[in-house]
Amino acid sequence: MGIEIKPYSENFIDKVRSFNLRLKNGGLLFSFPVSNIPEWLPKIENRKIYQEYFLAIENNSEVRGAYILKHQEFILKDKAVSLADYQLPISEGTVNKSYSLIGVQLLTNALKRQPLLFGLGMGSYKEPLPKMLKAAGWSLFTVPFFFKVCRPFKFLKNINFIRKKKIINIFLDLIAITGMGWIIIKLLQLLFEKINLVNRNISVEIINDFSIWADEVWNVSKGQYHMIAVRDSTVLNILYPKENNSFIRLKVLQNNKVIGWAIVLDTPMINHKQFGNMRVGSIVDCLALTGEEFEVIKSAAGFLEKNGVDIIVSNQFHSFWRKALISNGFLEGPSNFIFAASRKLTELLYPLGANKFKFHINRGDGDGPIHL
Repeated sequence: MGIEIKPYSENFIDKVRSFNLRLKNGGLLFSFPVSNIPEWLPKIENRKIYQEYFLAIENNSEVRGAYILKHQEFILKDKAVSLADYQLPISEGTVNKSYSLIGVQLLTNALKRQPLLFGLGMGSYKEPLPKMLKAAGWSLFTVPFFFKVCRPFKFLKNINFIRKKKIINIFLDLIAITGMGWIIIKLLQLLFEKINLVNRNISVEIINDFSIWADEVWNVSKGQYHMIAVRDSTVLNILYPKENNSFIRLKVLQNNKVIGWAIVLDTPMINHKQFGNMRVGSIVDCLALTGEEFEVIKSAAGFLEKNGVDIIVSNQFHSFWRKALISNGFLEGPSNFIFAASRKLTELLYPLGANKFKFHINRGDGDGPIHL
């Protein structure tokens, strides 16, 4: 079996289709993009953020595996460094044991192309990819998940990830119907929520794109983080283009001066495996002047709540943003969102254990706000 891993060229489009069909027939739910040119982040001259596709090809004929590298500039301890996110590694070994080594070959090849690799998301530590990364000496951490219940009745009737046993379903239905659920949830939120009695004249504007004001927020705030993806106006307009109507871009001001921004989604779910039929608001990405994280979260959550969502969710790693969420009545729940750093990246972030909660990581990084 002669396997060569090389960039995805147009002449292999039909072979990728065949590869995807074999995976589907084997029961795999994922597939690799058919086009050889990335739709989301194509490689354009002078852009520092882009994706590249690579294929594992057997005997210059059939595709047996594939992966994506998302290149992006980060600031690590005040230094600009190009990193890559290891995305969507797919191996035919998942459906055919004859190709069980393809996954290792894909990772080895990606590390040769960019040793400063990271992974984000991945679902669970029990999944094959996190297991392989851990075995390869990568550092893995869970990015905390926070939620705020806006409509307790709808939440209790639809929160599928805890409605797995009949007795639990009966209990949740009971406290939903009697109103006890509303009381319990609101008391839990009030237990941590910070009440701000000072009128700080905060306002929120929906915007179409980012401009020089976002650069000012970026330049002032970036120094407080040990690791953060570049979030200037150029990058933000690439990641959250005005042509994509699913993104709601919020500019937060105090006395008409910008103090931060947030990207939020308002998504009606239908038979979702975790959220059932709830309308889910999500705080996908955010940045603020130092000390203004609370007001940015409060403004983003307030906007979503007024829009009528049933629940608001967010994954945030940095201690400032975690504190801001809790102070706004968010509760921490179980997270399946994992951050993994290669050995070389771990060395740059040393001591990683002491610094990890100084990293600004959320769903705006990596694959972006998929599944939301």
